[in-house]
Amino acid sequence: MILPAVKGRATVILDKFEYGEKVRQMLSDEKTYEKLKKDPTPIYKKKLVAILSKFKDQGKLSSELYSVFLNSHLYPTSEKIPKLYCLPKIHKRDVPFRPIVDYTSSIGYNTSRYLADILGPLVGQTDSFVKNSQHIVSELISLELEEDDILVSHDVVSLFTNTPVKESLDIISTRLEQVSDWQDTTMLEKDDMLELLEFVLTTTYFAFRG
Repeated sequence: MILPAVKGRATVILDKFEYGEKVRQMLSDEKTYEKLKKDPTPIYKKKLVAILSKFKDQGKLSSELYSVFLNSHLYPTSEKIPKLYCLPKIHKRDVPFRPIVDYTSSIGYNTSRYLADILGPLVGQTDSFVKNSQHIVSELISLELEEDDILVSHDVVSLFTNTPVKESLDIISTRLEQVSDWQDTTMLEKDDMLELLEFVLTTTYFAFRG
């Protein structure tokens, strides 16, 4: 297998069997992953359609946005199961994998993009926000340190699977109350946004090699 590395613009060649075994070993962590007995797509699709239909009937989603016949529609027409693949972290010991789920064309893909477009402008409006490494350099360049000061860097392991959903929704709810600009881009109300977000964040699933 020929894969791009997570960092460094490097190309990595892996044995296909060893790749599969390493992914299966990662997925054997029962604290993080649960093997499903059957494909949940039909149930999740029915639930999402019910939510979207409710908002359409309430006049909070336009017919154009809901429509099955437009490329930008939220109604889930595809029932493609998200697929898992992994990229190697060659900059770390033992070369661990970064799991990535290809969500494209899945039932919640368009809804996720719609929510991301609305929430995007809320990012970066807090005092603790750092955009990238260049940003933190510009912040630190004028900082005067004492001799006994220590700079600490924290690395979150498996960020997505360790992010608590309830607490995340509470934080987003607070931000939606503090900032009103997002209301110019949608007719959905705060509780509607949270209902869709909860659906997206609690229906994550994927297949790996069948």
